[in-house]
Amino acid sequence: MIKKNELVYICSPLSAPTEQQIRENMKKASEYAELVVRQFHCRAIAPHSVLPAYLDDRIPEEREICLAFGISVLKLCRAVIVCGNRISSGMEGEIRTARDCSIPVYSLWERPDGIALVRTEERRRTDEMQICEENILQQR
Repeated sequence: MIKKNELVYICSPLSAPTEQQIRENMKKASEYAELVVRQFHCRAIAPHSVLPAYLDDRIPEEREICLAFGISVLKLCRAVIVCGNRISSGMEGEIRTARDCSIPVYSLWERPDGIALVRTEERRRTDEMQICEENILQQR
């Protein structure tokens, strides 16, 4: 459960085929952060809503700096909130890092009556086949 004033990390897609689409994804990340702050009275951060204005995601060295910065910030957070309708390679790394650091991962669901967070858990069966379950915690 997210508590008042806790720092949470917004995980959403950035990469896109065009510069305009990247800018739109930056704006959407910022909007997700604002939505989460309003709903849960926490502090939400989305480094990818700002960093690409200064560092080019298409230049490998600059992308690596952005990803490393994001991971550093993520490690300070009490939760990761996955937003959007796809998981990019950068998001996969963020989700993996959160799980490795035992930071809870939630999916943001936009509903007609507001938003809900659904806790996403990762489990392994005895045959080592990975199963992902979305379940358990809903917050309004």
